[in-house]
Amino acid sequence: MSLRITRFLFCILLYSSALIAQEAQVQIHAPEKLDTLLQKKITLDRESAAKKQFTIQVYYGVFEATTAELERFQTLFPEITAQLIFETPNYKIRAGSFVTEREALAVLTRVKRKFRSAFVLKP
Repeated sequence: MSLRITRFLFCILLYSSALIAQEAQVQIHAPEKLDTLLQKKITLDRESAAKKQFTIQVYYGVFEATTAELERFQTLFPEITAQLIFETPNYKIRAGSFVTEREALAVLTRVKRKFRSAFVLKP
């Protein structure tokens, strides 16, 4: 009998806080500058995430040869965005923007058939 009473009292104590709980409403008044700062943070995070993508370096060399290869690449692969980049002392063709390395490698296998020196650049 005392075990039943103990369990009963334990249950009453356990649920009593829920029975006498009070409801409260909290309102937070944030400064207007906070919203603009949050928007800037979101924009910076998105830009940072965009930079952390895989690309394919198709070719590098002197300006004339690289621009010719860029035109050839754009003719062969019009669905892949490519750009000419200058990094001393060479001009380079970088193509695509891939979230995963697997995606980049899948495209690389197609690109390598025409541009044997192509490789995936990791972020």
